[in-house]
Amino acid sequence: MSSEFEPRDPQFKARVTQSFNEQQVMQTIQAALLTVEPGVVEIEIPYQPELTQQDGFIHAGISSTIMDSACGYAAFTLMPAEARVLTIEFKVNLLAPAAGIRFRALGKVRKAGRSVFVAESELWANADGCDRLVASMTGTLMAIYPK
Repeated sequence: MSSEFEPRDPQFKARVTQSFNEQQVMQTIQAALLTVEPGVVEIEIPYQPELTQQDGFIHAGISSTIMDSACGYAAFTLMPAEARVLTIEFKVNLLAPAAGIRFRALGKVRKAGRSVFVAESELWANADGCDRLVASMTGTLMAIYPK
């Protein structure tokens, strides 16, 4: 994957990976970080019955969680080393039932500012070897700095 963005921190991959590994919710849903490039992150989860709603589809809250993290970490790749990332707004479109054996969220930064970033994410469900788009998100993220 090529990117139009230049990271501010040359160690962005290690920083994203460390932060991802510290996120308890990512561990809980058995998420794996697949891709970390400037402005682009992919996260995948396997189908797990305990993450479904009443009809056996991955719950909308779980879909939102994985897409939020994909957007957030995509933005985080472009932030300075001392920054932390915080979601300040997102909108989700649930396009189809989230049915499959694996679910992959692809997050991409659309606009990188000094402190505010806009990113988009798509959630793809894999079933029978075919990928199908099941949800999308647009998120606004902010670089925050510890005191």
